Amino acid sequence: MALSLGGSKNKSKSSSNQQFDQNQTTSLSPRAYGLLTDRIGEMGGREYAALDPDAYKAYEDPYQQEVIDATTADINASRDLAMNDQRKAMLARGALGSSDRRGVAEAETRGQYDRTLATTLAGLRSRGYSQAQGIAQGENSNKNTFQAQTDAMINQLMALLANETTTKSSGTSSGTQKGTQTGMNFGFSYGK
Repeated sequence: MALSLGGSKNKSKSSSNQQFDQNQTTSLSPRAYGLLTDRIGEMGGREYAALDPDAYKAYEDPYQQEVIDATTADINASRDLAMNDQRKAMLARGALGSSDRRGVAEAETRGQYDRTLATTLAGLRSRGYSQAQGIAQGENSNKNTFQAQTDAMINQLMALLANETTTKSSGTSSGTQKGTQTGMNFGFSYGK
């Protein structure tokens, strides 16, 4: 005959209290920070490049003086032909005898041709200057645009460096833990 009696009772109670204080800092990596600092230094001293007033000289027509000389020679030759024709016409009319009349007519003809020469040469020089100045302005604009585009590309690359970061965490942790456990076991056994 066997008789058995058993029991078990357990009770557990636990509480926990924890405090955690942490600081986290994210910054550029030392390499990225150095590159960024260098770039800011480069950009800080850069200014828009103003047009040099003498820049047009590099773009002047190297043959401009030859053109001016040839034009002057053509106008002077035309003036001399006109004056010869005028003398022939006066001779044909029998007016060559009056030197006053001839002097006035020649002076007027010279004046007309001199004004034509001055206007023509001024136009040639003005067009030459305008063309050279236009080229110089275009080159200055190209230089500034190129520099601005280069800066923009470098800045885009620098923005990518902003993703190159270092994270540091530091902090403290403290806490308490309490717990109680009670139990009861008993048993009885009888056997044959």
